[in-house]
This record gives sequence, structure tokens and C-alpha cells, in this order.
Amino acid sequence: MAEKKEEAIIITITGPDGDERDYAQDVVIPFQGKEFAVLVSIPTSEDDEEEPDIILARIDTDENGEAEYVPPTDDEYDAVADIYDAM
Repeated sequence: MAEKKEEAIIITITGPDGDERDYAQDVVIPFQGKEFAVLVSIPTSEDDEEEPDIILARIDTDENGEAEYVPPTDDEYDAVADIYDAM
């Protein structure tokens, strides 16, 4: 029986400079009743040897029931980063 592979979740993040960059959701970490996504940047080209960018986002639900990726608080970031590092 073939295993069904999950399809990658791709998130586009707009940086403070207005540039957009795509990130793949690596893992979701539950913490204090909320979920946090570890997002890893997708290379802009196959020849890109740049170290991937890793960011942490809290997953909230908007008024339409859609997932919304928002910056965590400093305390949330510190706690979830510690959990991720221990994985």
C-alpha cells in the first residue's frame, strides 16, 4: 500500500521592505492552546546556495475561518523556539 504524501503548505510573507518571499511550512508546534508554524524559505532559484531563512509564526484563524500567520509575542517566540531546538 503506497503512503499518501502530504502536500507542502506554501506561505507568502511580505517583509518590512515590501518584498515577498515564499516559505514552506516545516512543522507545526502546539503551545498553550495555540499552534505555531516553523516556516523555511524556498530558494529563489535552483542555483541558490544561500542558507534558508527560518521564521516562526503563530497560526490564528480569521473571521472567515482561514489560517492567518502572524508574528508571535516575544514570550511565545522564546518558548516555541526552545521546543523546536529540542526536537
